Amino acid sequence: MKGLQVPSIIPAIRRSDEWEELANWRASPKWVFILGGAVDSVAQATGLLQKRGWMVFVHLDMVRGCSADAEGVRFFAEYAGPNGIISTHSTVIGHAKRAGLLTIQRIFLLDSQSIATGVQQVLSTHPDAVETLPGTLADVTQRVVRELPCPVIAGGLVTTMAEVDKMLTAGARGISTSNRQLWSHGREAYEGGQHR
Repeated sequence: MKGLQVPSIIPAIRRSDEWEELANWRASPKWVFILGGAVDSVAQATGLLQKRGWMVFVHLDMVRGCSADAEGVRFFAEYAGPNGIISTHSTVIGHAKRAGLLTIQRIFLLDSQSIATGVQQVLSTHPDAVETLPGTLADVTQRVVRELPCPVIAGGLVTTMAEVDKMLTAGARGISTSNRQLWSHGREAYEGGQHR
């Protein structure tokens, strides 16, 4: 994602009331992660949000009604038209890149082996960014940031602005969160020009 500005806080949404709420934001940059849903509702949400200036990334592993093979990913790219996808699977990342989508590979920071495996997968698939879960492990995130050439986004279990600041200080370029109270802080940061 060279040249793209990663927001400090990225709303992660699952329900239609959430994407309808976000559609009215006037801040910039605006990224949103859609975490699942039926393929038709995800396409509807994507279209609405993009018309309002959002960059939409869909967690493809969680979308119902779409296969993860090359044809399924190509169909999803054409039908739903997101800016990019999120996936834990290297093959899906490859299919999405070939379909012209931006890619975010999600890796889990569960133990030393999972971290090493995740880093190796990222180094071989070359996604545009990485999302690490959980998003509260500052020391581990620092290590991952040092080892990877692409932006790192921390996600999961972040509930306070102090945790957001800690993770940004650790090197994460952004924080994805489903916590609506943090979304409003992100909006204030965007509008005030304070994002990183």
